[in-house]
Formats: sequence, C-alpha cells, structure tokens
Amino acid sequence: MNTNIQNNFPIDVVITWVDGNDPVLNAKRALYIQPEQANEKKIAAPTRYANNGEIYWCVRSVNKFMPWVRRIFLVTDGQDPHVESRIPLEIVDHSVIFRGYEQYLPTFCSVSIEAMMWRIPGLSEHFIYINDDFMICRPVTPDMFFPQPEHILLHARKASVFWTKVWHAFKFSCGRSCRVNYIQRMMNAATIAGNSRSFIRLAHTPYPLLRSTLEQFYTSHPERLIQNIQNRFRSLQHFRTDEICYTLLLGEGRLHLQPVRPVLMRYYGKKGMAQLEWALRRVTRPGSSVCFVCFYALDQVSDDVYARISQFAEELLKE
Repeated sequence: MNTNIQNNFPIDVVITWVDGNDPVLNAKRALYIQPEQANEKKIAAPTRYANNGEIYWCVRSVNKFMPWVRRIFLVTDGQDPHVESRIPLEIVDHSVIFRGYEQYLPTFCSVSIEAMMWRIPGLSEHFIYINDDFMICRPVTPDMFFPQPEHILLHARKASVFWTKVWHAFKFSCGRSCRVNYIQRMMNAATIAGNSRSFIRLAHTPYPLLRSTLEQFYTSHPERLIQNIQNRFRSLQHFRTDEICYTLLLGEGRLHLQPVRPVLMRYYGKKGMAQLEWALRRVTRPGSSVCFVCFYALDQVSDDVYARISQFAEELLKE
C-alpha cells in the first residue's frame, strides 16, 4: 500500500442505495411517473430500484479490501439498510444534499443524485463513488484511484463522439438501444465541459472524484445543476457529473487512464449459469487482476444463479 498517500489525505466512499421493495417509496414514485416513462426500460423499470441484498456485500467488501477508507457515506431517500461496518458509516438523506433545492425532490434518478453528492457535509476532497451493486474482490490501495494528490487514475478509455453517435443511432433504429442512453449522457457531459470530439468511455467501476472540481463547476454554472436535477426520472437533458470531472481533469493533465477489462468483471442478470461460471473464473483463477465485480439486475436471475452468486460473495467476504 502507498502509505504516503494514505497518510497525506483522507479518502471517503459514497454509495447510493434504494430499496425498491419499500411500499412507501413505490407509492411516492407512482405519484410522479408518467405512462410513457414507466414503459421506458432505462428510465423507470423495476430493476432500477430492485434490492437483492447487494448493499451488504458492497459495504463488507469495502471494509475488507479498502480498510484505509476514512468514512462511508450511504445516500438514501428516507431509508436505512441497517448494514454493519467497521469503517464509520453515515446515512445521508436526499433532503440533506438537496438543501436549498427541495422543490426538485423527490427524485428517482441517479443522475440527479450524483450531481449533488459533492454537497455531502464533511465529504473529503478525494472520494470514491461506488454503486450498490458492486463488490471489491481483492485488496486495493489508494494509489489505484489517486496516484498523487489532486490527480485521478481511472480505468476507462477515450472514444470518438462522432462514431459513437453513428453506432448509437444505428442500434436505436434497430430497436437494440434506448433513446435515454448512458453513453449519450457521457457525450453530453464531455461537450458541456468543452470537448465535443471525444469523451471518456466509462465502464461500471468505482469512480474516484475530486469534490472541489465538482463544486467549482456547478457553482460557476448553476444552470447546469438545475438541468441535471429538475427531472425526477432520466431524460435526454441529463449529463454525467463524473464525466464532467474527468473531462476537466484530462484537459489539465490530472487524469490518468488505464484499461478497464483486466480489473473489471460484470455479470448481467439475463445471462445463465454457464456465463456466470465463466465470469467467476476470471475472478478466482490464479494471477487474476480483477479487482471489481458487478452483478447487474439480480432481480432477473433464476434461484440457482442467485444461490451461486451468494455462495461466491460469502466465500469471498468471509473473515
């Protein structure tokens, strides 16, 4: 571990979480959702809010493999998963980070919540944003995210805006892509941050971020903050806050890119047991460099697949 980095500045982890099984939350969402939004799978499909216990694996993995983290902030909407953590853990309600912008609550959009994370009271300058369907699967060090103060190491790649738009338009015309697309939000952000030719093609990994970069951007462009929080569900107007940070830092020479495939394993809920076992072997084989595991849409897996994933997680996280 790079002890100099650990001792020089604190690093926090921010996790966003929602329990889609909560009848109170479901009733609240039903008050605002429109029929056309309910039918758009990338906007308000049940899998976006499903809770299958991933949060417990996520927090346990941070405790086991990132013990140098100062504090975990768990961002929720009036909920508490009652998860145990040796690392100090604080529940942060949406009402706290949206203070002064309460008219835009409730929100059911992760993009809006991510735009406000930098407003968490007491959040450190260097923090790592992790989705709740994520696990760290082997020891990682601070310099894997922050190679030096005020610099970020990101596992991602640059991509062409033009050719990505061409490919996306083709997929949409064939019915293979949704109009409210996560890649479109990356391109939107890169353009807003001053790069209309290329963008950082983000994968589903932990996202190291600098609080001051986000604060300076949104303070200088308050209209962009409103743009990102005024819609309660995902829309074409949204852009990714993390992409803003990375595009700005890239222009300043403070973003360092490394390939994502060697460190990431993803498993989609619609795949079967054979694909799961192949994915797990990537993690467990001798010499594996996979550090991050994402199990997406566990609400869609069969009982035997879920049991196998649970077995893997419990074996990985046992003390």
